[in-house]
Amino acid sequence: MRTFVIAEAGVNHNGDRDLAFSLVDAAAEAGADAVKFQTFSANELASEDAPKAAYQTSTTGIEESQLEMLTRLELPRTLHRELVSHCNHREIKFLSAAFDIASLSFLADELKLDTLKIPSGEITNGPLLLAAGKSGCNIILSTGMSTLDEIETALGVIAFGFISTSGAPSLDSFKGAFESNAGHTALNDKITLLQCTTEYP
Repeated sequence: MRTFVIAEAGVNHNGDRDLAFSLVDAAAEAGADAVKFQTFSANELASEDAPKAAYQTSTTGIEESQLEMLTRLELPRTLHRELVSHCNHREIKFLSAAFDIASLSFLADELKLDTLKIPSGEITNGPLLLAAGKSGCNIILSTGMSTLDEIETALGVIAFGFISTSGAPSLDSFKGAFESNAGHTALNDKITLLQCTTEYP
């Protein structure tokens, strides 16, 4: 198995279309296999009163709120489509981390991506993980500061999404899916776990 190199674009486009395209170009010229952005709805991630993290304040100041900052960094749906097209032209895979169910659905159902990225901060977001499993897409799951129990539970939720056509979601059904032969096969075929060290910036 060869190493698959993902260039991290994230939100480093700063809301600028030309910079987003330049990040794709830089990744392609560096020989990366994929370039990864972030897909989210700012209103789903932060309230008007949510404070910025210390590292965000030090780099972006205190004039704008967390919500205002995220709104500025949110990629419009039309720009996603342009970036996918540009990635195809540059022969590099487009990836994006989904932070909410609507964003995940957009990536899987509208953009027809075959691989979804789940960020480590969402590894305990059961509804998002379940939706990812039900999408049938390949999944790259970051683990960040997760415990082994949290990772196992997350894999159980995704396995349940992959293999279950009926039955109510529950901790027992997630555990059963994780321990089943069908669940193991689906996880082995479709999941890539990333061991991550979380420290920003």
